[in-house]
Amino acid sequence: MTTIEKKNLRVSTLFLLAGYAIFGFSFLFSKKALFYTSPMVLMGFRFTSAFLILNIVIVIKKVKIKLKGKQLIYILMLGLVQPVLYFICETYGVKLLQTSFVGILISLIPMTSFLVGYLFLKERVKLLQILFAMLSVVGVVFTTLGQTEGQFSWLGFLLIIGSVITASLFNVLSRKLANEYTAFERTYAMFFIGFVTFLVLGLIDSIGNFRELVIIPMGNLSFWISIIFLSGISSVGAFLMVNYAMTYVPVAKASIFSNIATVISIIVGVIFLHEHFGVYQLIGSIIIIGSVYGVNKRSKRNVVSYDFPIIST
Repeated sequence: MTTIEKKNLRVSTLFLLAGYAIFGFSFLFSKKALFYTSPMVLMGFRFTSAFLILNIVIVIKKVKIKLKGKQLIYILMLGLVQPVLYFICETYGVKLLQTSFVGILISLIPMTSFLVGYLFLKERVKLLQILFAMLSVVGVVFTTLGQTEGQFSWLGFLLIIGSVITASLFNVLSRKLANEYTAFERTYAMFFIGFVTFLVLGLIDSIGNFRELVIIPMGNLSFWISIIFLSGISSVGAFLMVNYAMTYVPVAKASIFSNIATVISIIVGVIFLHEHFGVYQLIGSIIIIGSVYGVNKRSKRNVVSYDFPIIST
């Protein structure tokens, strides 16, 4: 490994640590913002602000976006998976479930990334890896047993599982597209698609309640603090760091960092939102994190091919 490659790897590792740590706090700010408005209007605010910030960066830093001659269908797929499908699932899921429980479920991302790698990236699979993957499902079952009525929603549970799957697809697509698009181009395309989609959905959702869902929240300082964090720090900042890191770090290694978001979201939910965290959640989270670690530790030894049959260029 050359000196430049070592430097890129170190920077990518730091970016993954910082990016996923920020994601861990995003659940708290999403939860707070949802006190004032609906999920779709919140997403409209978030991605309109994020897209505006990116365009300000382009003007100030004179960043160039070069999309001519590239196969745009693939970057459109990236934007559909992340942020559109991911945030629809996550935002409604966060509204229906405890922040700490959402964090536990999000810890499944490395395991599902491993499965996506097996299906589409042709990673070799060992029996022990499959057993660890199955064990993580047992951990999820434990966490659902620990939820009492009024704290648990099956719809919220399924939505967060949907966000886990789309997050795994994002990891694979971002890695695949790294050779053709820069980290900024990938992030810009993602947020352009998010801006258009959620602005339309937010406006539709606010019909008949525009004052309550849009005007009144705009006059609340706490709401804007959440929007600034979610758009500027969690969206633009964190996703730029993660997309940069995916250029140099394989999916199997990068996905393990999502557990940082899991740990932080659980701690934040308990400390700041005073959410209950009982013995079932503790046992379930230990099983999930332990099994995810086992899957990813062994996947590092595998030879990975990044031939993606669905979107091969």
